[in-house]
Amino acid sequence: MIENKNSWLISINQCGHNHSHQHTHRRNQMQTTSKTVAVLGNGMVGVTIAKGFASLGYQVIFGTRNPDSDKSREALAAVPAARASSYDYAARAADLVFVALPWAGLQEGLELAGPANLAGKTVIDAVNPLLDFETGSPRLAVGFSDSAGELVQRLLPQARVVKALNSITVGHMIQPKLPDGQPDMFIAGNDKEAKQEVAAILKGFGWRSAIDMGDITASRLLEPLAMLWISYAIQRQHWTHGFSLLGQATAQPA
Repeated sequence: MIENKNSWLISINQCGHNHSHQHTHRRNQMQTTSKTVAVLGNGMVGVTIAKGFASLGYQVIFGTRNPDSDKSREALAAVPAARASSYDYAARAADLVFVALPWAGLQEGLELAGPANLAGKTVIDAVNPLLDFETGSPRLAVGFSDSAGELVQRLLPQARVVKALNSITVGHMIQPKLPDGQPDMFIAGNDKEAKQEVAAILKGFGWRSAIDMGDITASRLLEPLAMLWISYAIQRQHWTHGFSLLGQATAQPA
């Protein structure tokens, strides 16, 4: 995911120092579905995604280092039905997980969430492994033979990781409205059922289609696609574009 014109980091989550909390803060007890999504990270991307899931009837719980922080309170104010807890508690409570962490904090955040807590669960990974974003010349930290998506799958070996929503700005992640059409989202992952679940979520979020590019190694293609988005944005000072694939095949990848 691509934050905005001032930051190309996947998330601006600046968590606090205390991750030992096992309690949660509840702002609204209304529950419209039995499914719970844990959003790991409560920056701009995390809040946007949380709003999207709440609109689909999910219960939302933010995973963060410090559920008592000002940033956590701001996130809960923006998504009134949500809760905030430690990474570990959120991962255990969730049926589905969305990773909205910055590249620099990705591994630590997932370790705090606990791989065992995420076993068997669909984990949506929108991380772009970006470096040097402060200079205005961001670049990928990994590529060619590895990717952030593959790292997430290695860190969570029993989770069903799906790469998605990494090649769009935060303002168009939910209900993208572009004047000349509805964009598509490329996804990748090892588990067919998890990708079908994510495709349905993307439809609910307003995307025209989810285009399955194969197993998680296809993240090596999807993450440079975010760099293409960023390069176009920087060159033209234009931050509201997306990708659409015309003339799509009806067959799915083998």
